[in-house]
Amino acid sequence: MDNGRRNSIFVPFFGQQAATVPMVSRLSKVMKAKVLWCIATMTEEGYEVEITPPIENFPTADARADTCRLNAELEAWIRKHPDQYLWVHRRFKTRPEGEPSVY
Repeated sequence: MDNGRRNSIFVPFFGQQAATVPMVSRLSKVMKAKVLWCIATMTEEGYEVEITPPIENFPTADARADTCRLNAELEAWIRKHPDQYLWVHRRFKTRPEGEPSVY
């Protein structure tokens, strides 16, 4: 989600720099929690839910690298079912200084 500049870092998401809160990395480090993906996909019969094993070597000491990794993994999930991603969400509304709007 784009929560604006406060507490966000700019990391790639589908080839654009996106304001992203690095909270998954920070929270999992503080709580010593395992992180895994839970993805629901709508099918003709209903929903399929996939829960992955915990992400290996996560979190690291680098919250930026962790956030880049999560965005890249999320992109891979979205590419499998692009019709099910909420594309109307203005994910890139907050831009890095000097970069024009993508909208």
